[in-house]
Amino acid sequence: MASDAAASTFVTGAAGFIGIELVKELTARGHRVLGLAGSKDEAARLRRIGGTPVMGDLLVPGSWQDEAGADWVFHLPPHQSYPWHLTQNGAAAIGGTRVLMDAHLLDAVAAGATRRVVYVADTNCYGLTGSRPITEDALPLSHGTEHRLTPALDRLDGYVVSGLPIVTALPGWVYGNDAWFREHVIEPIVAGRRVLQVGGPGPWVSPIHVRDCARALVHLAEHGAKGRRYFVVNNEAVRINEFAATFARVANRPLRVWRMPAMAARIVGHPPMSGNGLSNAVFSNVRLRGTGFRFLYPTLEQGFQQIVGALDE
Repeated sequence: MASDAAASTFVTGAAGFIGIELVKELTARGHRVLGLAGSKDEAARLRRIGGTPVMGDLLVPGSWQDEAGADWVFHLPPHQSYPWHLTQNGAAAIGGTRVLMDAHLLDAVAAGATRRVVYVADTNCYGLTGSRPITEDALPLSHGTEHRLTPALDRLDGYVVSGLPIVTALPGWVYGNDAWFREHVIEPIVAGRRVLQVGGPGPWVSPIHVRDCARALVHLAEHGAKGRRYFVVNNEAVRINEFAATFARVANRPLRVWRMPAMAARIVGHPPMSGNGLSNAVFSNVRLRGTGFRFLYPTLEQGFQQIVGALDE
């Protein structure tokens, strides 16, 4: 699909970590952006970056659905908080909530003139991968707690068959000056506090800078193939403990570590910086790069230089 700066856009999760960066990217390209906002605070955040808030909740049908039929729709449902000891029943409940949110949006736009839906899930539904990157042709999990989003992904096929032009984006470990990376890496290092690390060097994971993630979503609206899935990750995987070590080096700050034994992490539940079950989660971006996408921050060091520069400003 050719680039169209005049395309109207509707973004769910617009006030979230990735959503804010996506709205900035779209408005910078000249798009009119409607963003779903669940509170006055979220609406104010959207206005500050040039978006137009539409009040509503994905879980509740309402007048927001009348605004959803834009040329481009970006679906970034908010991540639900859940305990690290997630039960099968808990995972099923999360999956059911996601299916309901999807239905409220996709049913609303199915009969309209929407030209592209970029549906954003995440790589967790593929579970643990081993040391070699997997491609999008691998099957998502059909069991276990990480299976929670698989039913929602499976339902997308029906929408695609009925004619809805859906492209699915699956980001890896998205980092930037907010959310988990700010809480667990930036703030403790800048304040001289200890950073929690589990075991040795940690598992391999596939990262991506939040701005590159937002750029990739817009790129997929333009160039992604209907019905296909795309991993949105950097070329190279990194050890999870490299996040803190590399950031401390780039920021010229000492790294102080509180190291938790891997067995203790399994007992208390895997904390955010322990990785997915203390095992590898590595994904290939060959399909994304095949569409012509190029990264601004292809390595952690380059991404962290941008973050440190923003902090200094």
